[in-house]
Amino acid sequence: MKVNNYKDISINKRIAMIAASELIGYQSCFVGIGIPSDAACLAKLSVEPNLNLIYESGAIGAFPQTKSYSTGSPSIAFGSDMITDSFSVFSELQAGRIDVGLLSAAQIDKFGNLNSTVIGSYDEPKVRMVGSGGAHDIACLVPNLFILMPHEPRRFVNDVDFITSPGSGSEIDQLRDKYKLGSGPSMLITDRAKFKMSPDGWYLHSILQDFSYEDAIEGLPWELKKPSNNPIIVDSKIIDSIDTINL
Repeated sequence: MKVNNYKDISINKRIAMIAASELIGYQSCFVGIGIPSDAACLAKLSVEPNLNLIYESGAIGAFPQTKSYSTGSPSIAFGSDMITDSFSVFSELQAGRIDVGLLSAAQIDKFGNLNSTVIGSYDEPKVRMVGSGGAHDIACLVPNLFILMPHEPRRFVNDVDFITSPGSGSEIDQLRDKYKLGSGPSMLITDRAKFKMSPDGWYLHSILQDFSYEDAIEGLPWELKKPSNNPIIVDSKIIDSIDTINL
């Protein structure tokens, strides 16, 4: 696949491409459904063939060949190295044997708190969603957490309507230290840019080639300085493999 302009590539593909680049060097990944699954499969197909994909339904060594709409989809079980149960895979996570987790959500705030429960008040929501499943456990326990989100301003807020999966911030970080939990979200990937976590919340780390600083922060409610890092350029192996993933 030849890329003349990254803006010509679909939103989901851009997110998956950037995220796949960040999975180089990892051995095991606890995978959320949707874009996180697509990104993990793309990484395994292109730049990190030894990446072990783990799903909360109990599939270990998975490599779905078709679109998966839930963690219980037959496509996840097909071809897996091992089919166990949720208790077993979350036990592995709690024991610290899984390197990285990929999640998405309906809302995210400056400190990486995720909402996949309700839009509006909990008692009288505008929308009630199905979250979290295992997302809360992944967010609490995994040592490295990447959040994948399409650049839709309504998803990015100062305060999430409900904390389904905890992020960072002084109070949460104290609890993480006290109970020896994972360090929280370290990276936020959109279809336009990459953000990293600091004590003050997300900062803009780098921007996908062909997108401007204005594109990267459009509609986001946080103060974000222009980064000094070079633009994100995706590995050619990932680009060559992108059309084989059903995005």
